[in-house]
Amino acid sequence: MDAAALAAARPAELPAAAAAYGALAAALEGHHQAWARQTAGRVHGSGWQGRAAELAGAAVDRATGRLQAAWVELTLVQETLRQAAEAFAVAQAALPGDPAGAVAAAERADAAAAQRLTALAAAARDGRALTPAAAVAGLGRLSDPREPLNAALRALLPPPGAGPGEVAAWWRGLAPGARAALTEGRPDLVGALDGLPARDRDRANRLQLSRLLEHPDVLSGPLREGLRAVAARLAEGDPAGGDLLLLALGAQGQGRAVLGYGDPDTADDVAVYVPGFGTELAAAGRGDAERAERIRTAAARCGGGRTTAAMVWLGYDAPPNEGLSLRSAEVAGDARAKAGAADLNRFLGGLRAARPGEPAHVTAVGHSYGSLVVGLAARQDGTGMDDVVLVGSPGAGVDRADGLKVGAGHVYVGVAEHDPVGRLPAGSGVAGGMLLGGPAAAALGQAVGPDELWFGRDPADAGFGAHRFEVAPGDPEHPFASHSAYFDAAPDGPSASLENIGRVVAGRGAETTAVPPR
Repeated sequence: MDAAALAAARPAELPAAAAAYGALAAALEGHHQAWARQTAGRVHGSGWQGRAAELAGAAVDRATGRLQAAWVELTLVQETLRQAAEAFAVAQAALPGDPAGAVAAAERADAAAAQRLTALAAAARDGRALTPAAAVAGLGRLSDPREPLNAALRALLPPPGAGPGEVAAWWRGLAPGARAALTEGRPDLVGALDGLPARDRDRANRLQLSRLLEHPDVLSGPLREGLRAVAARLAEGDPAGGDLLLLALGAQGQGRAVLGYGDPDTADDVAVYVPGFGTELAAAGRGDAERAERIRTAAARCGGGRTTAAMVWLGYDAPPNEGLSLRSAEVAGDARAKAGAADLNRFLGGLRAARPGEPAHVTAVGHSYGSLVVGLAARQDGTGMDDVVLVGSPGAGVDRADGLKVGAGHVYVGVAEHDPVGRLPAGSGVAGGMLLGGPAAAALGQAVGPDELWFGRDPADAGFGAHRFEVAPGDPEHPFASHSAYFDAAPDGPSASLENIGRVVAGRGAETTAVPPR
């Protein structure tokens, strides 16, 4: 194959053939389900016993398995044609920018697709296609990155482990047609690439979201509820009439989502809000998205004409709420925060790499366990943060603010008097006895010092060295409401806490006041 042959190819015809096989597979699956209801059910559930019943049951099971295997084989043909069309289209679109690479990728895809289709045809002729185990094994290879057809497509993508800067350079080097083909064919890959422009990621993630919601059998339970919440938030849009962008989406773990108000590629100030304990995917589309919008509004009020983008970043699995009672050891662990910190820094690096011209002023706002994620991320070299805000923090993973790469002068802390998560342990009555009791409380009380929290020195302690700003004390009768009130608005505007967060995001620093000693 040469460049001329690739340019003249018509990969757009393959999806029609794939759809035809898909229709056959759907029809066969209908027959399979009807057979299972009308035949298998009557034999196995009839009460018929004896040798003849055993033989009849085995025969029915064999037929059921063969029908299911045939459905899988038709699905394999459909997916092979679809993947080949995708690889050819991307290679064809990449021709103007990289003729040699595009031709090589197309040749690999052509050979891999032909090899797979030949093997499927041979299995159909000799009967192996009707063996359930073989069919299921073939289905598993569809997503195996080592499979030649998948590898052919991967050859057109950045290498595994590529940094955001490399990803950004690769994306800029692609022809517009290649970008469009990749976005349409593999929105899951494109939307997850740190280093791409925000609007390109938004386009891919919205497409991926709609595809996930089209298949109710793929995801269920909290993940599906979370996806619906994200979709509902996107449909609602930005109340200020600006951009509401879906910058990341994933179904791994408890779910991933980054929803942003405003375009981080053009805004002067960017806030990345990291939520904490008990945050699930649905919250990212509901209350936590609203918090990001309030941060954006508060920063705009005092920004003096500067533009602001603010987002909720749920790029990790937050510990569940029951951890707040320390009934499990999860709350005392930082494994989730460490994993989240690495991903947060990569995301921030992607924002910087994708942005043309001067970088934005970036503030990371960590709440609750999210403050530990932010703190651990800010300890690393090359972080994309300029300022750090920690509210309701159970510790930031450092003993002093100058342990964060932004410098102590750029670390701001707020804690409500009646917030149990941000209160100091006191002997065996850790956090005033509100979270713990009995041996667990005593053990944790002995493990920390008088100015320490679960994950290091109390950021609100004077010795930590951060700027502490005033927040409302909260309600002693409803302590966990106090833990969630840092982003609430007051009747006549933002609360003191929210206003101070907005000031930091806008680059003006929080108004530090005389706060009673801890």
